[in-house]
Amino acid sequence: MHRGDVLSGAAFSAVLRSSLVFLLVLAAMATFSIRLIDRAMTEEIRLRILEMEQGLRDIAEQDGLAGFPDLVRAVSRGAGGETFAYAVFAADGTRLSGNIDLRPDPGAWLEVSGTLDTSPRDDDSTEPDRYLLHAVRIGELTLVTGRNTAIMASARVAAIRGFALTGFVVVLAMLAIGFALSRRSQTKLERIESTLNRVSMGDVGARTGLGQGIDQIDRISQRVDAHLERLDRLMQGTRRTAASVAHDLRRPLARATLGLERALARAEAGKDPRGEIEEAQADLARLTSIVATILKIARIEGDASGEMQDVDLRAILDEIAETYQPVAEDAGQSLVYERSESPLLLRGEPEMLAQLAVNLVQNALTHAGRGARITLGAAPGPDGLVLSLADDGPGIPEPLRKKVFEPFFRTDTARTVEGSGLGLPLVKAIAERHGARVRLDDAAPGLRVSVSFPQRPGARPPGAARK
Repeated sequence: MHRGDVLSGAAFSAVLRSSLVFLLVLAAMATFSIRLIDRAMTEEIRLRILEMEQGLRDIAEQDGLAGFPDLVRAVSRGAGGETFAYAVFAADGTRLSGNIDLRPDPGAWLEVSGTLDTSPRDDDSTEPDRYLLHAVRIGELTLVTGRNTAIMASARVAAIRGFALTGFVVVLAMLAIGFALSRRSQTKLERIESTLNRVSMGDVGARTGLGQGIDQIDRISQRVDAHLERLDRLMQGTRRTAASVAHDLRRPLARATLGLERALARAEAGKDPRGEIEEAQADLARLTSIVATILKIARIEGDASGEMQDVDLRAILDEIAETYQPVAEDAGQSLVYERSESPLLLRGEPEMLAQLAVNLVQNALTHAGRGARITLGAAPGPDGLVLSLADDGPGIPEPLRKKVFEPFFRTDTARTVEGSGLGLPLVKAIAERHGARVRLDDAAPGLRVSVSFPQRPGARPPGAARK
């Protein structure tokens, strides 16, 4: 497996884009959070400074201002070190005591860089500290209090490091997951590709076998396997059809050839060859009919561009019943037509629908047997129109009911009954062309064929005007 194929996979690319979006969102959140931290810590430092200032003011009010500079001097040299800043300035701006030489205006806040006079400094340290200062007037004196803001910088650095570490870990995990998912998808795609290559080389039984998962590739593989299964069935059906065509066409072709040879022999002997020629013509006509039916099925299945129009199925059945009732009587059978009381409207091609009904009737006349009762009718169903034809003949065993729709399949394996095995396949092709479904059921006794046409809104009787 090439690593470039994995890195260019949809899963890894999606995770990579998601990682970039995540980093942008994380950076925005880090900026907002650091600002909140700075604001909160600044407010906290200000409160501490005001508390320190208020404490010194209370002492000044109680003890007076005479010893106040000495008090501030002592406090500035206390345990606070370089953390706290104190200073007392006279009215003329002279610093009387304290550890910082900066004086903001009374009541103002000032953030400055500097070094406390009493704070120990490392010789190698050259960067001054940051202080937040506040000044207040006490009598003639000005008190300055402040605090080191280095804790804010430390908190800011810690937050930035935390967000950076979080981003690094999350993005690394996302990329690892994306790589694993892309690798898994690539493996499945290569398996599908390998299966298709095997099929193209002639192994039509090859399958991907990836139908157990729930992701998109698994669903695609299921569809691929389903199409390969259908292709396998079609190829098997094609082989069976080719064998049946060879078997069914061989006999009339051989008879026609033999008949023509006999006719030629009779003609050379000075005898009348008319009888042999007529028999050969009949065999050739049978061959022409079979070939025409095969071409018709192929045309119906492969061409969906035929023009649909509004059709009254009852009018078609009326004509077919009138034509075939005498034919049934001549064959010692009866054709009962259950005529609908109202028009049966649907969208379709009249010639094809007539061919469908004719094939059903002819199939029943051929296979139901002498003395059979055949019933033809159509009526509205729950989902559309249902055309049905039932007979009380021998019927078709249930295991064979699906196979009779395969071209040239015949339940009469000995071929003792006239027929080509193309009647019901043509019925199925026409039904599917119209979106209908063909079903075979036991008529107890005999066989019932039902063709269910979907409901077509807007169908009108032929010749009816549009409103």
